[in-house]
Amino acid sequence: MTQTVDNEDKERSEQLRLLTDSVAAFAAGRLPLARARRLRRALPEFEPAMMAELAGQGWTGLLIEESCGGLGLGFAEAAAVVEGLAAQLAPEPYVAVAVLAARLLQAAAPGARRSALLAGIADGSLVPACAGRDAAGDPDPDRPAFRARRAGSGWVLDGEARYVRPGSGASLYLLLARSEDGWALFEAPASAAGLELRQEPQADGTALARVRASGLRAVEAWPISAEGIAAALDQTLVMNAVELLAVSRGMRPMTLDYTRARVQVGKPIGSFQALQHRQVDLLIAEELAAAAVREAIGALDAGAAAARRSSLACRAKIRAAETALQTAREAVQMHGGIGVTDEYDLGLYVNRTLALAPWLGNARLHRQRWLQLNPPTLDRAG
Repeated sequence: MTQTVDNEDKERSEQLRLLTDSVAAFAAGRLPLARARRLRRALPEFEPAMMAELAGQGWTGLLIEESCGGLGLGFAEAAAVVEGLAAQLAPEPYVAVAVLAARLLQAAAPGARRSALLAGIADGSLVPACAGRDAAGDPDPDRPAFRARRAGSGWVLDGEARYVRPGSGASLYLLLARSEDGWALFEAPASAAGLELRQEPQADGTALARVRASGLRAVEAWPISAEGIAAALDQTLVMNAVELLAVSRGMRPMTLDYTRARVQVGKPIGSFQALQHRQVDLLIAEELAAAAVREAIGALDAGAAAARRSSLACRAKIRAAETALQTAREAVQMHGGIGVTDEYDLGLYVNRTLALAPWLGNARLHRQRWLQLNPPTLDRAG
């Protein structure tokens, strides 16, 4: 039995290596940084044809069950794709669609339309955006962004959500609402009467959407449990941490190379001991973040209990967000004036960091959440 498990682990490790290499080669050839620069503030903010191309590779269906056209693989595989796309600053909303939307739908009650939506994500024909955080960004389930009430054979929704990704170009919206029966997902076309959309531009040239429902009519509701919602959000949070870690790994080598090439008083500034210490601090922070992210991914794939899953997801986001912001600050300081010029690629990474770090809650919010999940005790206090 042990030998069988070992063989399965080796086989999966090899498959992950091949997938990682495949994504890296694809991203290097099809997603140059010049493309990310060109698509800033574009409408839509991503290329639907590229989403279809990612689907053609099978990547948008990695986490979707096979019965709905997906591959039914794990979060380690999804992380390999997320990391490769994030390293090249691809604006395509892969995490928002292939992780958040897909996992929420799979946590909801089954139905023909639900299966069709999942199949649309898998084949790239649909780009749904999920709306569920209230206008203040409050994640408290007792204060839902939308309320739903029955009206005849359908439903009517009212409320407002913010921080919805993608901010433009979504083919439909999945609204997470509370009714007298509990939580449910509701579908709304982007052009639906009673649905108002407003863009909120981000530092990197993408946008988040503000979604308001006023007497919005929906035909069908897919009930979903609070645990299903929490699991989908934790899974998305870990993939967001993977994105932040990939951006950090783009900035730090760029900064190291610059300090080796920039000469002052006849010496590369990288030879100055103070800068060397700061570079080491960045490397240590990056390695700690990477360890936290790896453990969180492993817990997701192992089906960890809810409390452990949420704790590790919070820790991964805290580490990755703080590391990315620290690396961005240090990179700009070590580059000097060139680091803030629009023509220099470092600015693309810095601005992407500013867009990704607060999404789904910043490090401070998740530190508070971690403490709620792991309250201090006298034993821990020492």
